[in-house]
Amino acid sequence: MRRDPDPASFLPLTHLVYYLLLALAESPAHPYALVQRIREGSGGCVDPGTGSFYSIIRRTVDDGLVAETAGDDSRRRTYAISALGKRVLQTELRRLETQVASTRRTLKLSERRSK
Repeated sequence: MRRDPDPASFLPLTHLVYYLLLALAESPAHPYALVQRIREGSGGCVDPGTGSFYSIIRRTVDDGLVAETAGDDSRRRTYAISALGKRVLQTELRRLETQVASTRRTLKLSERRSK
């Protein structure tokens, strides 16, 4: 019996993998549409280069986070987030929420001490 990998073993995600999984959580898409979603979703902070982007897609497919799917156009590859990819994204969300909460607590303590 094969066990699924622990989602936490993929963390922390790089910015590009995070935004790739987030874009695919919206709906399956081909790489060009994914690049557009990532640029928009990150407010322009993450701008995937085509060469590195395709290698990231390949790695996430190999890791089981993303799956190649049959799209509307047979000339374009379309990708979708896998069940494991969703669990990894949810686990990363919890990790980031914990990090932000810790930062807020620390800053509030710091503000109180400086008054």
